Amino acid sequence: MLPKRQLEAWSKYYDSARHNEFLDEKTTLMIHLATAMSVGCYP
Repeated sequence: MLPKRQLEAWSKYYDSARHNEFLDEKTTLMIHLATAMSVGCYP
């Protein structure tokens, strides 16, 4: 688990990548996978 400050920064990044109007669906999915893997959640 991340410390509170890092979790807030990660959450802001993840939410901005998830709820965007510029990236296509495939790129958004790749960001989700990479972000999840960076904190130890492997599909």
